[in-house]
Parts: sequence; structure tokens; C-alpha cells
Amino acid sequence: MTLRALGDLLIYLGAVAGAISAIGWLVYRAAVKPFIRWLKAEVAATRHAAETGSSTAAKVHAEVTPNHGHSLKDSVTRTELEVKQLRRELLEHITNHPGAST
Repeated sequence: MTLRALGDLLIYLGAVAGAISAIGWLVYRAAVKPFIRWLKAEVAATRHAAETGSSTAAKVHAEVTPNHGHSLKDSVTRTELEVKQLRRELLEHITNHPGAST
């Protein structure tokens, strides 16, 4: 191989390497970078939705877990006990006063 042929080969290899680099850069700018940007936005949105859902679940959990009188569960339990007591008193009244008119 002559020195001139070797020089031409190096020039061609440099041109091919430059073309591959340019194509790679274009693919990165046109496809990879927008995809990465989109993926980051999706991850951020998913993270926000998970944090919001977790916060909501914690609030619901606090309301349905007894906490000595301040939760929805405690309120329902109190109401249920009062209704049972009123039912008992009504049945007792009906049993002890049959046919009585008011």
C-alpha cells in the first residue's frame, strides 16, 4: 500500500466517522432527547399522582380508624349505639304500654 493510498483511506475513514457522528447527533436531537424529556415529564406526573393518592389515602385512613371520638368511624359507632338504645327503649315502651293512646 502506498503512502497516497493510505492517506486516501484515512480521509475516507475520517469522512465516514464524521458522517456517522453527524447522523448520531441528529438521531439524538430528533428522537432521543425528546423521548428523554417526555419520559421525565411522565415520571414527574406519576410521582405527583402517587403522592396525591398517598395523601388522600392517609386522610381516608384517619377518618375510618377509631381515634377516641374524632373520626368518622367513632361517629358512626356512637350513632349506632344510640339507635340501638332508642330501639330498646321504644320496644320496652311498646311492651309496657300496649294499647295506650297519647
